[in-house]
Formats: sequence, C-alpha cells, structure tokens
Amino acid sequence: MKKLKILIVDDNPHFVNALKFMLLDFFEDRVESVSTATDGKECLDQLKNKVCDFVFMDINMPNMNGIEATRQATILYRNLIVIAVSFHSEMKYVVQMIEAGARSYIIKDEISRESLEKALAIEYTF
Repeated sequence: MKKLKILIVDDNPHFVNALKFMLLDFFEDRVESVSTATDGKECLDQLKNKVCDFVFMDINMPNMNGIEATRQATILYRNLIVIAVSFHSEMKYVVQMIEAGARSYIIKDEISRESLEKALAIEYTF
C-alpha cells in the first residue's frame, strides 16, 4: 500500500498540531509525511515543490482563503484530494468548498478517528 503525503493548511497552530498528531498516531502505517502551510498562498507554493496526496484545508485564512486555494489547487493538480476542515457548519460553506473541488467536509468539532478514516479512504478517480 502506498504511503500518503499529507498537507494541512490552517492558520491555527494548535489545530494544526492536534490534527498532525491524530493523523500520525491513528494512521502511522499509512502516512509517509505530514507538512503544513498557514494559508492558501503558502499551500499553492508548497504544492509546486512537492507531491501531496491529501490536503486538509481550512476556509478562513489570511492572504488566500481555503475556497480559492482549493479551486486553484484542484485545477492545477487533478489527482489531489482536498478535504475541507472548518468550524463552519453552515451549508453555504460546505457547498462552496465542494464546488471549489473539495471531496469531503469535516467540521472541526467533529473530527474523530472515524471521520479521518473516511476522508483518507477516498479513492482517486483519475
């Protein structure tokens, strides 16, 4: 089984550290690396220089929000799987992220081993 390269894009360092810990703790046998970016612009810059399989993308960030970063990233990297992670539970945010190219949406308050397992089980369609 191929080990996954994951990028977490979020401007909250506490959330980033918690998600990184969960991913490495729960899925250590499936994860090769977890890198981080603090906004959408930094995300796109990192994607130019390294291959990633999954991006966990926040919505509200400085410089470039997650909706625009998702739109650009999924156009440039068709095999990239973006999973939205946000405190926003309103349907308008879910719709905006899915329309931008996210494959799934996880509300931060509801992140669990099971929700991460479902997200990482998303298959490539290309």
